[in-house]
Amino acid sequence: MNEITQQERDLDSGDRIHIRQGKRSIPELIGHSGTIVEVFRAPRGSCLVRIDSDPDRQREWFLYRDEVTTIEG
Repeated sequence: MNEITQQERDLDSGDRIHIRQGKRSIPELIGHSGTIVEVFRAPRGSCLVRIDSDPDRQREWFLYRDEVTTIEG
């Protein structure tokens, strides 16, 4: 079973993430899981994510580091 960790390690492309409440969160995205497509240096740890349940499989969402938790598994 996958475990959601609260680690603040650096993110990498391909990481599995869980979207959580952050300072600028989109309420409809909270609780979803996805895969990081690209990580940006500024703002630190911001990233593009593809959400598993998104009907548009090519859509990418911009999220800040405080909005994502990595899924180790």
